[in-house]
Amino acid sequence: MTEREQRLLVSRALDIGERMLLCGGEVSRVEDTISRILKSYGADRVEVFTILSFISLTAVFGDQVQTENRRVSIVAYSNDFTRLEQLNALSRDICLNTPALSAIDEKLEAITPTPRQKQLKELYLLLGYVLSGSGFAVFFGGSWLDALGTGLCCMAVWFLNWLLKRSALQRLFHAFLISFIAGALCYLAILLGLGEHPGQVMMGVIMVLIPGIAITNSMREMLISDTISGILRLVESLLIASAVAFGFALAMFAFKNYFPEENFTSLTADLPLLQVAAAAVGTLGFAILFNSRPKRLFLGALGGGLTWVVYLLVSRFLGQDFICVALAAGFGAAYAEIMARVCKAPATVFTILSEIALIPGGSLYITMHHLVGGRQSQALQFGAHTILIALAIALGIVFVTAFSTSFFSRKRRAATGHKH
Repeated sequence: MTEREQRLLVSRALDIGERMLLCGGEVSRVEDTISRILKSYGADRVEVFTILSFISLTAVFGDQVQTENRRVSIVAYSNDFTRLEQLNALSRDICLNTPALSAIDEKLEAITPTPRQKQLKELYLLLGYVLSGSGFAVFFGGSWLDALGTGLCCMAVWFLNWLLKRSALQRLFHAFLISFIAGALCYLAILLGLGEHPGQVMMGVIMVLIPGIAITNSMREMLISDTISGILRLVESLLIASAVAFGFALAMFAFKNYFPEENFTSLTADLPLLQVAAAAVGTLGFAILFNSRPKRLFLGALGGGLTWVVYLLVSRFLGQDFICVALAAGFGAAYAEIMARVCKAPATVFTILSEIALIPGGSLYITMHHLVGGRQSQALQFGAHTILIALAIALGIVFVTAFSTSFFSRKRRAATGHKH
């Protein structure tokens, strides 16, 4: 391989890694993918360093050293599981067949969405917003009328996101503005009779906006020693979560005279089957939001529903919510690992969806409600609970993922040794 071809190969490997990162791929997956691609073409040594907004790569080919750094625009970041699967399949094909570099360019171009596909995806997202918000409004104890109001508010959130996407708004102000408008619309929906319980309606909308998955993933990265990436992701996620919280809190303050007291009694607390069904519907909505492949939608919704079933069963015997969430998250991660091997897809595609119902969107809303009401001690209590739940989810995922990785690595080594 000539020096020019080496440089091109390094650039193409970075292209694939960057796109995987922007689609929601883990830092460890990005680094492993880049390393495998280059080594399949004869690189003697590969050093990759990845954080949320930067990839640094050095590859050694004999006496030639190729280095390239890539600044990743986090503005373009979004979970897109279909593209993540396509990129993962492409990297496997490259490692197995080592095609010509021109063929890699063609394959990358083939999985780049066209303008028409992007337009259709926007309409697809609208359905995801409605299902996820409405499902979780019922999940948190709302009525069917609350689900209707939440769905309408989520449609407005979709439209605002579509409208503001064309502007150059800073991400924090973008999150704050949409959250404030969404919060105001939730109260207006209640006043117009399109809902009964403002808390449950707002919880459903908050689930669509809060970066709970990013917060959990950041803790998971720190627990597996991707410390810098985890810290950066956590800081960014907390800033966005704060902007979302401030937007909703301002809406609460504006309407507090219309809703001086709020009842958080759940209408579904004694209806576990309805809760499970609502969790599955909400998870289905997120599967659509994350652009999962059609044949993955049912499996994703099933994972979310089953994870909540496990949580309900465990909570009957254990009173400690942290342990219950960690065990349920561990089950969700195990389900994801099994489905990933059955479907030959990245485990992330199923892991994130399986944990959706555990994300503490309800706790965040109650925290804000107490802050607006001047009840700092209760707000601090629920705020700490929100962080602890995110940590419990991360611990459950990390434990199962570490066990799975170790088990299958040992199995592969044993198979390789048997062949030799």
